[in-house]
Amino acid sequence: MKKLKHVAFALLLSVAAALPALAQEVKVIKYAELEQLRQLPHDTLYVVNFWATWCGPCVKELPYFEAANKQYKNQPVKVILVSMDAVQDLEKRVNTFAKKRSLQSELLLLDEPDGNTFIDKVDQKWTGAIPATIMFNNKRNTYYFLEGEMKEEQLQQLIQKYKP
Repeated sequence: MKKLKHVAFALLLSVAAALPALAQEVKVIKYAELEQLRQLPHDTLYVVNFWATWCGPCVKELPYFEAANKQYKNQPVKVILVSMDAVQDLEKRVNTFAKKRSLQSELLLLDEPDGNTFIDKVDQKWTGAIPATIMFNNKRNTYYFLEGEMKEEQLQQLIQKYKP
C-alpha cells in the first residue's frame, strides 16, 4: 500500500509538472521578425491575428483562432497570435492570460511602441485598430486583410478559401 502511494504521488507530480506546458510561451519580437514570414516561399496559409489582453472583441474571437489552430494542426495552415500589449506587461498580463486560457497557437508579442513604424507595412488599409487579421500564402500569392472582429463562420470560410 505504501509503494502504491509513492507511485500515485510520483504520477501526480509528473502530471502537475506538465500543466504549465499546456499553454505556449509568448515570444517577444520586433516587426522585422514578423515581416520575415511574409517572405517565406512555403505553401502554407498563415493566419495572423493582432490582439491584446485588454481588447474585448479580441478576447471574444480568440477561441475561433484556437479552434482553427487545432482543426488544421496537420495541414499547411499556421495560426499566429500577435499580442499588441506593452512589452512590460508580458509576465503579469500576457503570459498569465495565455496560461489561464491554455492557448496553443503560436504566441508573439510585438515590441514596437510606435505603431507608425509598422502599421502601414502590415496593410495600407489598417488604421491600427485591433483586432485585425491577415491571411497570406506566399507561394500561391494570396492575401486577405480584415480590421475588426472576425466571426467564427467567416474565419472558417476564409481558411477554406485560401488554404492549399
